[in-house]
Amino acid sequence: MPVMNGYEATRRIREEESRYGIRTPIIALTANSAEKGLKDAMEAGMDLHLAKPIPKPRIAQIVLDLCNQVQN
Repeated sequence: MPVMNGYEATRRIREEESRYGIRTPIIALTANSAEKGLKDAMEAGMDLHLAKPIPKPRIAQIVLDLCNQVQN
């Protein structure tokens, strides 16, 4: 059993990042495509919310897009 869920982990990461002025892209991968899942992910500080299953080419494109955003 995990000590914390992804939402809590994201909140803690965002808190720590704020001390250093950095930002790490965080993507929620869930089985829940409901609007509540999206809302919870965004409120926790995640950058994207994707519902599984996700085709491999789509994941690759998302990661590439995020990398390009970080570099710019």
